[in-house]
Amino acid sequence: MTAMTPTEAAETLCPFARTFGIPQAQKGCHGPACALWRWEPIMADDPRFVEAKAKAMEELGGGATKHKEAVARVMADPATYGVPTSPERGFCGAGGKP
Repeated sequence: MTAMTPTEAAETLCPFARTFGIPQAQKGCHGPACALWRWEPIMADDPRFVEAKAKAMEELGGGATKHKEAVARVMADPATYGVPTSPERGFCGAGGKP
């Protein structure tokens, strides 16, 4: 199971919807509306976060020596640096962690 957007999830079948004789149960994954949906956190190696961190280090004027301060600055106001403020991708918790 890989992380996907709620729109992508809607195109996959729910593992619990595979019932016999009930056609309406064959709908796609309900994504965030399902109790089993788990959001994937935005990772530190996400290109948007890496770029934002580099920009903050440049603003601080210390290069790599300002890494910790740059991360703190980006995390304090992610929207200013173009980093999403909430997760965008998730996965079915019934399948385990991706």
